[in-house]
Amino acid sequence: MGKAIFAFLLTILAGWVGMAVGHEILGGFPEFGTVLSVAVMGALIIFFNDRKQ
Repeated sequence: MGKAIFAFLLTILAGWVGMAVGHEILGGFPEFGTVLSVAVMGALIIFFNDRKQ
């Protein structure tokens, strides 16, 4: 359960930071937060699956 909470919080944080970066630095592209959060969750899934074996 701890891994799930960690992954959830890290994904929310990555999305929030990505949205801020996309809006401020990339000139009004807040969708960058969604792209970044999906990429982070995919990386965490691969990391936790490889670590299990």
